[in-house]
Amino acid sequence: MASTGSSSSQPRRRARRHAFDAEMENEELMNREMVGEAEMEKELEKEIAADNKPSNISTESTDVSRTARNMHPDLYMAAKRGDIDFIKQLKAEDIERPISYQETPRSNTILHIAISSGHYQLVEAIRQSHYELELRINSAGDIPLHVATSGGHLDLVKKMAGTELPKVKNNEGNTPLHLALINKYKVDFNLVLKSRYSEMADFLVEQEPEVSYYLNEEHKSPLYMAAEARDVKLVKLMIEKANISQMPSEEVQLIAHAAITGKNIGVLESVLSRHPELIKEKDNKGMTPLSYAASIGYLEGVGYLLNKSTYCKYESDQNGSFPIHTASSRGHIKVIQEFLQRCPDSVELLNHQGRNILHVAAMNGKAKVVNYILEKPELEMLINEKDKDGNTSLHLASNTKHPKVVSILTWDKRVDLKLLNNEGKTALDVAGKYSGKVPSFRERLTRLALRYAGAPHAARPSTTRENPPSSNPGEPSNLDKNKDAVKENLQSSKPREAPNMDNYKDRVNTLLLVATLVATVTFAAGFTVPGGNDDSDPHKGMAKFLQHHLFQAFIISNTIAMYSSVTVVVALIWAQLGDLNLVIASLKFAVPILGLALIMVSSSFMIGSYLMVRGLNWLAYVVLIIGSFFILILTILFLPLCLPSSLSHPIFRYIVYYPFSLLIIVTKSNANDREEK
Repeated sequence: MASTGSSSSQPRRRARRHAFDAEMENEELMNREMVGEAEMEKELEKEIAADNKPSNISTESTDVSRTARNMHPDLYMAAKRGDIDFIKQLKAEDIERPISYQETPRSNTILHIAISSGHYQLVEAIRQSHYELELRINSAGDIPLHVATSGGHLDLVKKMAGTELPKVKNNEGNTPLHLALINKYKVDFNLVLKSRYSEMADFLVEQEPEVSYYLNEEHKSPLYMAAEARDVKLVKLMIEKANISQMPSEEVQLIAHAAITGKNIGVLESVLSRHPELIKEKDNKGMTPLSYAASIGYLEGVGYLLNKSTYCKYESDQNGSFPIHTASSRGHIKVIQEFLQRCPDSVELLNHQGRNILHVAAMNGKAKVVNYILEKPELEMLINEKDKDGNTSLHLASNTKHPKVVSILTWDKRVDLKLLNNEGKTALDVAGKYSGKVPSFRERLTRLALRYAGAPHAARPSTTRENPPSSNPGEPSNLDKNKDAVKENLQSSKPREAPNMDNYKDRVNTLLLVATLVATVTFAAGFTVPGGNDDSDPHKGMAKFLQHHLFQAFIISNTIAMYSSVTVVVALIWAQLGDLNLVIASLKFAVPILGLALIMVSSSFMIGSYLMVRGLNWLAYVVLIIGSFFILILTILFLPLCLPSSLSHPIFRYIVYYPFSLLIIVTKSNANDREEK
């Protein structure tokens, strides 16, 4: 029976269809005198030709014309209405073909139609006179029992569920039990309908228990679906009724995993209490139920499985990762705590690349896990531990460009920033390896975090020391042997090659244009002040609002903006001389000054607007609130552009800590720092 449930190929359904057609031929012979022998033979030839027509259409042919099946209109409408009298009184000569051969374009018989319309009496009448229609399939591969199950017709299902019918699969590989569960778990608010599907599923399991293990085209069995949906009662019923020895090996691996996916300890207990050997079964990725529970952060399931068996907690998957590595890579701190509490020596576990849990967390950007490990004194040995390639956690976080993790690690004084990997590179050297010609913002932030912490480049190998001679005259010296390694070290310790002048030309011109516009606007504002000038003696030519404190703030802001923008213009004129180092120096100087100019000119506009409308209090306050808000936004946006590439004194690192952290959040460079399912 297991082989019956493992596949439902199209050839098998086609063979069943031809068997039905052969049975129909006997009925046809009895009706030839009424309909006409010649006409019936011609009709049969057409249908046989249509059934035997190859399903694959040549790509070279453009002729897609075909003749679709059709049901007599009166018969179709009678089936839709549930008109029993019309169908009983229907004579053979009233329609072209017998009722058994009448099909819609989608190959639905009158029994399919009557069931889908919910006409129970008509269904009973058709079954008594045309029992063979219970085995007919439509274009979707559904027999009438499939239709009855999908429609929630419990009474019909109980009457039609014969010996073999519950095992039949449609084109999607779904048995009636599959369809009952699909609809049961899809219905949320209609409790009556949900209860009906639940009773239907129980009945089908009782009728054919082995169907519980049949896989559909999605490789899901009814048992898997029930376990995934946390249906404890049905899972228990299936396990009690069905024989697991008939179950496909692939499904055996998935049962416990389905129970874990549903995160219902009752389902998990039901499965493992009946079949405890499943705790050792691995899926196609080599993951045991414990590894799978750890990967989705199912804490209760991890605790339950650790209590059941101590065998599999040190069983790795196909990637060489142990359950605690999987939890670390997904950011599940509580699961890591559970492992460390139950199995303290699991902290020493290394995956196939020789990496511990801190390596894995840093490489995957799990900042919360990294913080947790750094806060545990008993885990201090992991901080500077190297993997097989000589990489520390800082190397891996720098290589995968996780600036938040790099920042956390560099703030810990126990982290050695000078350690080299097997390629002779420090973390700063690794961070300098960009994915493209121009570094992304995450790559820039990662490098900044290391520069702020004072991380060094790898020291250049000394070539001035005397090279000891080889013991064998014909053997090359030690330096010659390591020539390639020395060359690579030299390259890694050199600063990255500076871009050419073309990369900066557009940037310089843009900044120059903005600075010129600011200077022009502020110059004009200095002589057309809010409120105008006083024409009376002895204050002729002086501003009318001269004594107002906000007007004084306006003048100061406008003056700062004016001279800042002019300073930027002069600095960028120097950048036009063509010297690349001068261009870079001018940009570093001009950008923060231009930011100050933009903030001050915005402040001037806000104050000037307030002075003009100060007579209307609500409008004046609205102007101040809106202006203050956008000046704050402008400051936050411009501040990251002003951050230095390195810090000369450690105190400055504390100053830029919060702007740097805010920049990580705004740019979503910490997007990896969340628990994964």
